[in-house]
Amino acid sequence: RRCGKKAAAAKAQENANGASKEQEGAETGTACEQQAEEEKEGEQSQETSTPSSGTSTNVVLRRIVDHHRCPITQQLLVDPVVAEDGHVYERRPLEAWLMTKHQSPTTNKPMGLNMVPAHAARQTVSELIDGGTLNRETTLAYLTDRSRLRAMRCLPPGPDLVGSRSDVEQCLKLAETEEQRKVGQLQLDMLTWLREGARLAERASNMERELSMAFGQDWRSWTLDFGEAAQAMVTGPMLKECQLTEWKQLPRGTRVRVMEDGYELFKLCERPPPGAEAKVGWIPEMLGFAGKTCIVQRAGEPTHRNYMLRRETPPFGRDFSFPYDALYLLTICERT
Repeated sequence: RRCGKKAAAAKAQENANGASKEQEGAETGTACEQQAEEEKEGEQSQETSTPSSGTSTNVVLRRIVDHHRCPITQQLLVDPVVAEDGHVYERRPLEAWLMTKHQSPTTNKPMGLNMVPAHAARQTVSELIDGGTLNRETTLAYLTDRSRLRAMRCLPPGPDLVGSRSDVEQCLKLAETEEQRKVGQLQLDMLTWLREGARLAERASNMERELSMAFGQDWRSWTLDFGEAAQAMVTGPMLKECQLTEWKQLPRGTRVRVMEDGYELFKLCERPPPGAEAKVGWIPEMLGFAGKTCIVQRAGEPTHRNYMLRRETPPFGRDFSFPYDALYLLTICERT
């Protein structure tokens, strides 16, 4: 009996030890899960610069930021529009999307081309940035995109060089490396150059009568020619580096630019490209593509070594085919 009691006592002690270990393991697992969750929340909250005293505030801000990202690029909205599916997108990525697909990027359902500015979304993001709510990296990326949009705005009321300069100056304040500061200063110099050009154009407009008498023709023609020459001087060296030197299967949605010189473009279309068997051919309407950024709709045939293109900006009109050596490769579409 004594042996039986000892065995029972040992068994009970063993069960107690096992239960204790299970409890410790459960507590350890719970602690690890809590630590992992805290680390995850910490990583997410890094996008905002709100003090840690307002955890619930950080959660709300993260949700606001996530709701103001373009579903296509996942970047903060700079020029937001509401599409026909009711969702908000960045304008240019949506326009590029709709050139190759006639469905919603969010729902995959058929969708038209209509879009309207999302003023409330634009205001919300601007206030988050201007209020110093977001972290340095996010703010720097947004200001860089907004500065470019303001300076390159072609639709009325035209470029906002003052606003663009203000964004670049804020970027310089956030810069941490010498490279970032050099880039920022170069952007300021380029904006100064653009502003001086705008002032010269205004002077020319005010001197319309004198210029017309001096040149014996419409001064606007001379001014437009001068503007085209300035554009070629700036973009020429960069475009030369990305000119297509061979024909390859570029995916649909790839962005290219057609060469600027209309007569040279005509000559290239009227002869077989290097390695091709036949020419693409030319019709006068193709002149409207000269110097324009276009979207590849499909690659042509090896016999012609061409691409079917559609203009990126209105008026869209018909699609036309161009030889590869008349094009400059800008960005390759990665979508499948």
